[in-house]
Amino acid sequence: MSSGPVELSLNGVYYPPWLLAALLGFVLAIALAALANRTGLSRFVWHPPLFFTALVIACTVLVGATLVPSFFG
Repeated sequence: MSSGPVELSLNGVYYPPWLLAALLGFVLAIALAALANRTGLSRFVWHPPLFFTALVIACTVLVGATLVPSFFG
């Protein structure tokens, strides 16, 4: 039995826990993309929108797996 949240309540409106993970993953991806632009690492990226999409997905899975225990099951 998982002890993670089943749903999040905000003023009586229920949201799934992966929505919070997706929002945090998006914010983390924006921060990482800004850091890559500032340091010049983004010049090695062939297709920036595709890379940013993959970065958002990776950050969402990372945040979901660490902060939301019920994310994978």
